[in-house]
Amino acid sequence: MIDIRNVTKIFKTKSTDIRAVDDVSMNVTQGEIFGVIGYSGAGKSTLIRLFNGLEMPSSGDVVIGADVISSMSKPALRKKRQKVSMIFQHFNLLWSRTVAENISFPLEIAGVPKKERQKKVKELVDLVGLAGREDNYPSQLSGGQKQRVGIARALSNEPNVLLCDEATSALDPETTDEVLDLLVKIRDEMNLTIVLITHEMHVIRKICDRAAVMENGRIVETGPVLKLFQNPEHSVTKRFVKDDINDEETALSFDEVRELFPTSKILKFGFVGSQSKAPIVSQIVKKYDLDLNILSGNIKRTNNESYGHLFVAIDVNDETLQKLEAELSDHDVTVEVEDQ
Repeated sequence: MIDIRNVTKIFKTKSTDIRAVDDVSMNVTQGEIFGVIGYSGAGKSTLIRLFNGLEMPSSGDVVIGADVISSMSKPALRKKRQKVSMIFQHFNLLWSRTVAENISFPLEIAGVPKKERQKKVKELVDLVGLAGREDNYPSQLSGGQKQRVGIARALSNEPNVLLCDEATSALDPETTDEVLDLLVKIRDEMNLTIVLITHEMHVIRKICDRAAVMENGRIVETGPVLKLFQNPEHSVTKRFVKDDINDEETALSFDEVRELFPTSKILKFGFVGSQSKAPIVSQIVKKYDLDLNILSGNIKRTNNESYGHLFVAIDVNDETLQKLEAELSDHDVTVEVEDQ
């Protein structure tokens, strides 16, 4: 569906050249919600603007469907953008137009007859949950409602691809979840392919199927969301996961635990799916007649699976630990020994 091939984007200034995107390759399959996450300056905003030709690559190809974006004529690219639509962080609504008029605007530009426009606007207003707000102006709407208008407007020309440029970062957490739920609903009902960029791991965890992590213009890690959370490899990914799980207080308490229990080992048990809700650790600890001190635990949910971890301090010799690890492994529970 979307194929990014060795794409580089360089911005030239008087003093230096800025390599905003550096030899990026990735693919997105039909019907997938694909996330790109990175801290400020990572290059993710530039990358997503390459998808619909708002920026053109300095080298490499952006291929969507059968079209190479950089090779298209201006009229063909304008038509392509109707099928590769975009929603923005700050809504980009026309403040002098009502909700219905904002949604109708792309249809007017496309030359759709008035009766068809009105019918389409009503369908989209109902889809995004704004029935009764058709005649309101943007100044009369909350942030979440404004973003719903932005989403409806982006869907007006029935796109195949929806690009989301930090679409929830201006919203409070509860409204963010509502907008994310709406995006999943739209994907399922319209068979859309969604690419979103964000600096919030919560957004990636909640709705994405796969994700890429960016740093300094390059993709440093990519994979299914559950894998990124379970086994982050790059330091940037680990930092995002740690921030989402919020393990800082646990890390600070490790030194205190080692002082109180100098012979204990600090273990991290990892769970996935149904195992995160089963008393497996309790059963096996009882089997080996071990005492443990629970330091912290956490269960999170991705778009289609639960995962969790449990930090414990346990007084166990190496031989018993090996048996413990082997038995827990049979139940798909991972065991990591924290460095002393």
